Amino acid sequence: MSQSRRSVLQGVLGAGAAGLLVGGAAPLPAARPRAVAKGAELGLRWLGVAGWELSFAGRSVLFDPYLSRMPYADADGGLDPALPLRLDTDAVDHVAEKELAGVPELILVSHGHFDHLADVPHLLSRPGWSGRRVRTLCDTTSRHLLEAMGTPAHRMADVVAVNGGDHLQFDGYSVEVFRSLHSRQQDYTSFAPGTRDAVPARPRTLGDLVEGQTLAFQVSVEGGPSVLLTGTSNVAERELAGARPDVAVIGMSGYSAVHGYPDRLLTALGSPSLLLPCHHDDMVTPLGSSGISGTSSSDAVTALTKAVERQGWAGGTRVLAPRHLELLDVTDAAV
Repeated sequence: MSQSRRSVLQGVLGAGAAGLLVGGAAPLPAARPRAVAKGAELGLRWLGVAGWELSFAGRSVLFDPYLSRMPYADADGGLDPALPLRLDTDAVDHVAEKELAGVPELILVSHGHFDHLADVPHLLSRPGWSGRRVRTLCDTTSRHLLEAMGTPAHRMADVVAVNGGDHLQFDGYSVEVFRSLHSRQQDYTSFAPGTRDAVPARPRTLGDLVEGQTLAFQVSVEGGPSVLLTGTSNVAERELAGARPDVAVIGMSGYSAVHGYPDRLLTALGSPSLLLPCHHDDMVTPLGSSGISGTSSSDAVTALTKAVERQGWAGGTRVLAPRHLELLDVTDAAV
């Protein structure tokens, strides 16, 4: 990374790596002014779990928008694939109507698990979004699952199956797709593995929403920052060679069985200006004021901060603890 890019966040780590947001859009401090292209301003909003909204020029892009926060654990606290899908459509509609910057023009889905995909069919079915084109990028398994869950036919026509290696141009921004890997549980297995080569029966349980191929996405706004979005706590670092995002959203759920994570991920990324942990909240506490207390930001921030220090990036990369639904202005991360 160039010195000018590193200088954006010089000095802020001294005030604490976990700079929590305070009301409205919290801007990153810039070391010097820069010319920002019209429409290049970029905001990020954490939707809980791995979900995010990217907003710029009055437009919206969603990543893994899971908002139902349904029960998922067995008596021992582990993931139970036999539990029923219990979508909270009221919660989904509330966020869609009251919290988002607008109707999204694009939804990015990292893989088919319930806590990433389950609410996408309802979002795509919302009457309030009718008449607006919404494309969805996902792998083939997720595409089949979306259809099985009743996604309207006109929305399915705008579901684009992608693979690692795709780099797609949209109006004013591009989306690069990277092959990624799912997190591993302590016994080295992965929750609900599998693929769907055809449309299955309608999913009824958490385990019916299988992983498919896990993907990561890098959204690059013309004249503005680039943001890498990961939905899991694992990495195929060779797939990320040359990515060099300004901002990296990093999954920080259990990763003890994954060798060298997150250090291998950071080595591949080339010292982004800003790191944002995600997928470290409790996944069930409702969003809103009560949801803030359900996050476990301190452990995730501490782990990422130590990884930054091991990379020798202290002073050049900031780790920020996001809060549910609060807007973060990351425009100056691209200096």
